[in-house]
Parts: sequence; structure tokens; C-alpha cells
Amino acid sequence: MWAITFIVLAVASQGALSFNALPLAHRQLANIMLKTSVSMNEHPERNVLCFPIYSQGIAEANERYEETYNECLDIALNAEKTVESEVAKDRSNVYQQGEDICSSFQGCSKIESSADYFQCYHNAAGSSLTNSLEMQTLAKSTMQYIQLRYQTIEYDKNYCTNKSTDTYIKESTNLYSQLEQCLAGGAPPPSTTTSITTFPTPPQPESEFH
Repeated sequence: MWAITFIVLAVASQGALSFNALPLAHRQLANIMLKTSVSMNEHPERNVLCFPIYSQGIAEANERYEETYNECLDIALNAEKTVESEVAKDRSNVYQQGEDICSSFQGCSKIESSADYFQCYHNAAGSSLTNSLEMQTLAKSTMQYIQLRYQTIEYDKNYCTNKSTDTYIKESTNLYSQLEQCLAGGAPPPSTTTSITTFPTPPQPESEFH
């Protein structure tokens, strides 16, 4: 993944201080990637033997990571769309209540008789108090519902993406470690690299209706 490449570049360019600021799992992966790069330079004759095998496994791990990570984002986006759909009726009701209040005052402004003019505003103001309270109550309860749902969606998204990233880092660290050992003259590589790692299934949000 590009993020991992940037980690290695940052470590190489900024030194130990930057390296120590990384999470442990990221440091381990960055370290083994740097060691692999050194081994490739020191043992170019083994590149042809080792790199084609492990590069395939690394590429497949990258693809799985991108797929599962994007799936986490898609689930969160769809959950947000579901919330918007759930509150659409309340949104329409609040809008209409606001329009009705405004219309009642606008109608009064067209009355020519002063007595009827003030009587109209008196009546409109009284009815608008009740309507405004109802609108305020509905708006507040819907706002709280949306905030709660969005907090849950954000938590699920972070849990999903973090789990996906952790799994990817562990798998990639293992693959790069095997590649580094092969390049350094260790055991010959297998004919294929088969990853037994299973990426986490993104959590499916439970349906909640307001």
C-alpha cells in the first residue's frame, strides 16, 4: 500500500526520531522492508530466485488490503445514506412548519385595516409559539438521533479500517521477512507463496429506524 511506502521513505529520510514515532507494528514492517532493500543490493544474484515468488504474495496482500479497506469505507458511506433516508420525513416536516409560520406573518403584512392588521399578527404570534415549540422538539430529537447514529458509524468504520490495516501489516511483515531471509541466502523460496491470513469482514451496521 502507498501508505507503507511513505512510511519507509519517511524513515529513510528523517532517521531514528521519525522511526520511533511510528506505531510498533509499522516500525516492524518498515524495518524489515529496509532490511529487504539492503539484502537486494548486497545479493543481486538471488533477486531472480527470490523476488518473483514473494513479490506476487506481497502484491496480493496489497490488493486484499485495498479491497477490505475500501469496503469498510463503502459500508460507512451507505450507513450514512441510510440515516439521511430515515430522517427525510422529519426534515420535510420541520421545513413545512417553518414555512407555515413565515406564511402566517406574511399574510398579515398585506392587511390594510390597522385593527385587522394587529389582530392578525397577534393571532399569528400565538399560533407560532405552539408551532415553534413543536418544531424545536422535533428538530432536537432528530438531531440527537443523527449524532448518535453517526458516532456509531464512525466507530464501526475506524474499527474496521484499523483491523484491516493491522492484518495487512502482520501479513506483509511476514512476507517481507521471508523475502529478506531468502535474499540473504537462507532457505530457498517455496514454489508459490500462499497466505493463510484472512482479512476481517467489515461490520454490517444494524438497521435502526427513527
